[in-house]
Amino acid sequence: MYLYAKITESLLNKFDTMPQHLVTYGRDRTTGYLRYIEDVDKGVACHCVCLKCGGTLEAHKGNVRRHHFKHYSAKECKGAFESQIHLLSKDIIEENKLLMLPDYKGYFCFYPQHRQQLSEVIKECPQDDLQPDCLCKYYDDQGKEQILWVEIFYTHAVDEEKIRKIEERKIACVEIDVSQLFKDAETVDKNKLTDFLLNSSDCRKWINYPQGDEQIQEEANEIRTPGSIIPFLIQNSDDEKRIGRFQTVIYCLFSTEYRLQQKDLIELQKFVFNNDYKGLTSPLTLRYISAVQILLCYYVTIGKLKERNAPMEQLLFKVCFNRDQALPMLSNFKLSMTRQKVVRQNPQYDLINGRWRKRRRF
Repeated sequence: MYLYAKITESLLNKFDTMPQHLVTYGRDRTTGYLRYIEDVDKGVACHCVCLKCGGTLEAHKGNVRRHHFKHYSAKECKGAFESQIHLLSKDIIEENKLLMLPDYKGYFCFYPQHRQQLSEVIKECPQDDLQPDCLCKYYDDQGKEQILWVEIFYTHAVDEEKIRKIEERKIACVEIDVSQLFKDAETVDKNKLTDFLLNSSDCRKWINYPQGDEQIQEEANEIRTPGSIIPFLIQNSDDEKRIGRFQTVIYCLFSTEYRLQQKDLIELQKFVFNNDYKGLTSPLTLRYISAVQILLCYYVTIGKLKERNAPMEQLLFKVCFNRDQALPMLSNFKLSMTRQKVVRQNPQYDLINGRWRKRRRF
C-alpha cells in the first residue's frame, strides 16, 4: 500500500507540473470570425462555438483562473488548442499581408531570409486535389506575379505524397512549424504569434521553390552575348542582387548548356583575381567571388582557360595540391554537391582531392 501511494503521488505531481492549455479563442456563431475571450460576454451569451468540433462554448471569466472558453454541455475536445493556433496564424497572415520567408539553398543559388510583402492572401483555397492553408500572391523584382503556398504545421507536417504533387506542379511552398511556440504556455499570445510569423525565420523551411533556379536560367540568357558578363556583374549597386548575379555566373560555369566564350572567361579572371571588385564588401558576396575563383582554377586544369596570373597560380596550387585547404573551400561554396556531374564530364580529374586520377593498367 505504501508503494502504491508513493507511485500515485508521483504521478499526480507529474501531471500537476504539466501546463494545462486553455482555449481563449472561439468562433462567432453569427459572423464566423474568431473572437477573443476578453471581447465577449460571460457564459453562453458569448455566442461562440468551438473551433474544432463546432460545439457551443461558454465564457468563463471569473477571478481565480485566467479567462477561457469551455464546452457548455459536451466534454472538452483535444484539438481545440491546436485549432486556435492554426486558424489564428492564417488570420494574422491574411490581415498583415506579410510573411518572413526562410533561406533558400539550391544547387547553384542561395537566397537569404527576407520579409515578403503579399498582394493577396486566400485561406484554405482548394487547388484540384490539394488545399494549402494559405494561397498567397506577390510580385517579384521584375514585377511578375508569383504564387506561394503556406502550410501551418502543429502536429501533422506535409506528407510525402503532397510534397511529390507540389514538386510535380512546380509550386512554391513554405512550411511553418508552430508546434513548439506555445508548448509550455497556458494560453495563446497573439502578439507573440504575430511577431513569430512576421519577424522571425525560425522553424520554417521551403517544401519547394522552383522560382530560385528559374530566375538563374533567365539571367543566364543575359550573358550569352560575348562581352556582357562584366557589365552584368557590376550594373547593380544592391549587394543582395549582386550575390544573385554571381550565382548566375557559377551556374553558367557549371552548366553545359550555357558555355562562356574564352574572351569572357579571361575578363572574368581579371575581374575576380585583380581586385576589381573592391566596391563589393558583403562577406557573402566575397564568398561567391572566391567560388568563381576556384571554378576558374578548375577551368585551367581541364584546359578550358589558357591564361593564368600570379594569384590564380597560388589558388590553383592550394586547390590541386593541398587537400586540407581545398575541401573546406569546396564544401563552403556547395561545389561538392555538383562534383559528380563535373567528374562525369572530365573523368580523369578528381575535384575533391584536387588531383588527376591514375589511369588503370590492364
